[in-house]
Amino acid sequence: MSLVLKIRFVLYSTLSLIVLFLIYQAVAPAGKIIYSVTPCDSSFFIQQLKPKERVGEIERANCTQRIIGEPVYFNVNTQRTFNEARVTFVYRDSGQNNIIEVGLQADERKNYSLKPLENKIIDRLSRSTAGWGTLEQDGVILLQREPKFKNIDEFLNNLPARNEILAYHYDLPQIKYIEDYQTSTGLLLPDRIGNRNDTPPLRGAYQFYTYIKNEPLNFKFNFSDLNINKDKDDVKIIVYYQNEPIAEKYLADERSGEEQRQRMAAGAVSLNLNDLPEGFYKIAVMADDDIITDNVNTAQTVVSFINRVWLGGQNDKNKTIIYADAPEVTASTLNAASLQTILVNKQELPLAETYRQFSLPTRQNKTIVQLEISDVIISGAGVFSFGQSSLYNPDYKKMTKISDVDAEKVNYLITTYSPCGESDMSTCRPQGEWKTKTISFDLTKSFRYQNNYSFIISVPGLIAGDEADDYVEIKSINIKLTGKSLWDKIKEIL
Repeated sequence: MSLVLKIRFVLYSTLSLIVLFLIYQAVAPAGKIIYSVTPCDSSFFIQQLKPKERVGEIERANCTQRIIGEPVYFNVNTQRTFNEARVTFVYRDSGQNNIIEVGLQADERKNYSLKPLENKIIDRLSRSTAGWGTLEQDGVILLQREPKFKNIDEFLNNLPARNEILAYHYDLPQIKYIEDYQTSTGLLLPDRIGNRNDTPPLRGAYQFYTYIKNEPLNFKFNFSDLNINKDKDDVKIIVYYQNEPIAEKYLADERSGEEQRQRMAAGAVSLNLNDLPEGFYKIAVMADDDIITDNVNTAQTVVSFINRVWLGGQNDKNKTIIYADAPEVTASTLNAASLQTILVNKQELPLAETYRQFSLPTRQNKTIVQLEISDVIISGAGVFSFGQSSLYNPDYKKMTKISDVDAEKVNYLITTYSPCGESDMSTCRPQGEWKTKTISFDLTKSFRYQNNYSFIISVPGLIAGDEADDYVEIKSINIKLTGKSLWDKIKEIL
């Protein structure tokens, strides 16, 4: 064999081995594969952190990259589906952010299912010398200031007063009934959403609680379409009782008109359900940001929006008053004309820039938010309402980045987050040292688009460009994927 043929043989063989290796990496015939990446790497399987405005320059000497604003995202590209992902991060942080969470996209509307990576508040309590004993049972952790309960079942069967409990990534049972609740008269009341001249429209998706007792559940939603994006702007409304869907309405986009980029009427949806048991109901309006809810007509006494409400008026200058129970109120806007100073319990919250969140702690059970201009997103860990008598929250208080168990007189904290202890110092290293933490995700309950699983890293309070020297620095991301083997898939087909 001539030298030329030998060289060609070696080159072709090498190329064939590379192709076979890449095919193996993509197909994972055994149903298991591990992908690893550092910020210096250019990987087909794990894409780099984005958007670039919220990450720093890659530190080439150590192959690390800082997250300087939240949230950031990365995609995992797979040529086949898997059942589980075990994601391992090697990271460190500045120590100024109490909570770091990682999530997986759950649906096409870009909702993410979050899991805790680190919670410094809980870590500090678990190592506190001022009491705070820890109980663990079936992956649930209970921290209690005084050792009143012997196990978690005893705690759940004899729940203390609501103001004594904080929950973090754990859903305690909602309260079932409102004491002294007055059934609505069936008339549209003046302080209900959609029945006041100064109540703004709502933009995009939202969900809220209502309450029924010996009365029909009766709502009418009127919609319009901004016709900004080119996708179909369908609307779906789902009614839940005790976390189970009991009714659904659908409004299809058969209007077209996106090319005109002008707002137009999109129709109405009515809900009228009778003979319902007493209790709280959740109503979810699923729509993209092109959809405006012009008004919601109802006679129900309770209309409390969950965690977030987007006041969708286009530069309307009518004063809007919102009532809330969130311990911290956050405001943001995409519209430069909506920049303003918002009042939160008469304290000033300057909304000074677009595409940036501004927050103000309240640590109060009742908060009043006042705005002069609409097209603003108001959010927080609680509920919001446009009528003071409409504000009810069946959920227990959730821990946030500003939670202070002493100031809030909390005696119990229940969570599925495992606080760091002496036995696992890899996740409990001092500030500035590298930590390693693994989180598992069920991929069968995720949204996959164009062969990609989308992940999010959320660090509440981490804001790019705020001149604070806070960050989360990533050294590596390792993802172990498991699913059905190629042989299992063939057997299913046969």
